[in-house]
Amino acid sequence: MRYERKISKEDAKELFIEYAKTRDRDFRDRLIENYLYIPKILSRKYGSNNGDNEDIFQVACLGLMYAVDRFDPTRGYEFDTFATPTIVGEIKRHYRDKEWLIRIPRKIQDLNREINQARTLLEHKLMCSPTISEIAVHLEISEESIIKAMESNNVYYPRSLSMEYENNRDGQEVRLMDLLGNLDNNIENVENIDAIKKKIGELNPLERIIVEERFFKEKTQKEVAILIKKSQMTVSRIEKKVMEKLKEGL
Repeated sequence: MRYERKISKEDAKELFIEYAKTRDRDFRDRLIENYLYIPKILSRKYGSNNGDNEDIFQVACLGLMYAVDRFDPTRGYEFDTFATPTIVGEIKRHYRDKEWLIRIPRKIQDLNREINQARTLLEHKLMCSPTISEIAVHLEISEESIIKAMESNNVYYPRSLSMEYENNRDGQEVRLMDLLGNLDNNIENVENIDAIKKKIGELNPLERIIVEERFFKEKTQKEVAILIKKSQMTVSRIEKKVMEKLKEGL
């Protein structure tokens, strides 16, 4: 099957120039109709092996509309060259979106498709991105339903821990991993810590002073010996005895 354009390259270029100036919908429709052979070819290429030619054709037509809106006729290259990667990109995005990482209820999937279709229609009708309220009015459903369906898009794919977000406080970028909680290694030692505190409470005054000065204030045995007016050997002996008592409580 052979597909052909309906008007010449020269006439198409003139239409693109006029459309760029006026954004007239009649010009746009004529351009889309003229280049409809591109999505037909690409949908046959990418859809035949998957049995969803009609769906792929609709996606390809959407890509064609985007290409017509974005094409700049003053840059000198052919529209075919510009449109093809745009359309292929939409087709690949369609297949990517069909691969669900987490299974979403069919009702939500269908609503997401309706929202995407409504967004596309409203973008071309309003010539700007529609608000949630405008989408809700178009689909005749609540804004809450729109928001819930759009939020479900976040579960399709895992997000990289290296993904960066803007920090509203100082404008700096922060990574997702920086927003996650860290494992507290002390959790497993809670019982041991409580047992040690109990054992320290059972020490005599001299033993508690040595423990406090040696392990909390990080003084040397010599410094502790001077403080309590004992020999360093005595401090070492008491310290060893205290360590044995503490170990028994663990």
